[in-house]
Amino acid sequence: MEVQRLDEARPHAATTGYGGQAPSIAMSMIVKDALLRHYGSFKAAAKSMGDMDQAQLTRDLDTGKFKFERLELCDLDAKASVCRALAAAFGNAADPKVRRDRLIRNARRALDELAEEVA
Repeated sequence: MEVQRLDEARPHAATTGYGGQAPSIAMSMIVKDALLRHYGSFKAAAKSMGDMDQAQLTRDLDTGKFKFERLELCDLDAKASVCRALAAAFGNAADPKVRRDRLIRNARRALDELAEEVA
């Protein structure tokens, strides 16, 4: 087994985030989580995006068809929240805080998947 020193570790993009889904969907799921945390509901998020239909927003995020130009209509704090979430998901893995946040996010995702299977 080859051991890689921590200072030699290179950051890499997540390719199978959110249950092994395509990278575009994984990225949309991160945006979805960030928007929900910022606005508290998809209804409020959709309203901030030029009165976008809430169902359409949810569909676009779930399928990976979300257009990032929609974020231009959001307030600055929402844009910052999305950027922080993307940086945490795809940023430097050597940063202990980023690693911790990624582990927490993965644990939450696994719990959500388990809850869906049980339901």
